[in-house]
Amino acid sequence: MSFEYLEHTADTIVHAKGSNLKEAFEQAALGYYNIFTDTNTVEQKIQKVLTLESEDYESLLYDWIDNLIYLFGTEFFVASKIQVTEIKKIDTQKITLSAVLHGEEFTIGKHPQESEVKAMTYSFMKIGEDYVEFTLDL
Repeated sequence: MSFEYLEHTADTIVHAKGSNLKEAFEQAALGYYNIFTDTNTVEQKIQKVLTLESEDYESLLYDWIDNLIYLFGTEFFVASKIQVTEIKKIDTQKITLSAVLHGEEFTIGKHPQESEVKAMTYSFMKIGEDYVEFTLDL
């Protein structure tokens, strides 16, 4: 399991890999969080449960990262441990994701500040059985 950042002119491309798609989504979340802080400094004080429903895997990945951006933007929540408990294809038009995020409120001084993530995009998005790749607008 891992994530890496790929070169791109104005944005950041995150390539996340796991032993399966659930782990790839977990690594994608860690890749997102590590763009703007060091998750090694984040304690697991708060638990957030997320349940998402999308029409395809691309929309699910978009919604996943977009929800993490929203949680940071509204509650300053940052996670250091992510558990995707289920990704399930219900039918041809419905895929669900359930996850638990462990983290705390971002605190200036405690957590280093890196790049600011403005938005998730569909640009250069790729999804395989054990990896995801996506672009973040910084």
